[in-house]
Amino acid sequence: MKKYIQALLFCSLMVFASDCFSQTTTATAEDVPKKKNETKITEVITTDSLSASELLQRAVNWVKKESTIYGKSSGVTTGSKAECTAIFPVKPKELNPEVDYTGKISMHIAIECKDNRFKYTISQIKHISTSGKTSAGSIDNKVPDCGSMIMGDLVWKKLKGEALRGAGKVVEDLKEGMKKDSKDVEKEEW
Repeated sequence: MKKYIQALLFCSLMVFASDCFSQTTTATAEDVPKKKNETKITEVITTDSLSASELLQRAVNWVKKESTIYGKSSGVTTGSKAECTAIFPVKPKELNPEVDYTGKISMHIAIECKDNRFKYTISQIKHISTSGKTSAGSIDNKVPDCGSMIMGDLVWKKLKGEALRGAGKVVEDLKEGMKKDSKDVEKEEW
């Protein structure tokens, strides 16, 4: 009987001790991991006395206009905002590349318009390979989605640079497009 009481006391002591030293965790809003820093290219450009509707129409015209350098898809207009996705073809420039990452780089473009100013934001820049085996994913990744064994650091840095150069081309094209009057929509030449 003594051994039974001793065993019972020992077990209750262990349960009590483990309860005292254990930590309870409850998730709060501060504990939820925040979205990692995403690369965004954004700029606010002021104009000379242009209405928000005129700027929005210019943005819509730019979204609709085809480019020889890149493709545009998913054009949408909501309220005072025009959005689309720009897609650049990409392939290695070497004759016998270390990694064949042939595919496309896509980026989301949003143009918000207010009286006398507009703001563009380029975000969600990512690489998707044609084969699917060498897709690198977001340029914010430290290691490409396909893994560092498949795509080394040097190739990954080159690909990121190419994506950012593509974003720069979009910015140039967008600024030129926003300078054109909305009534001067170019007719298709044939």
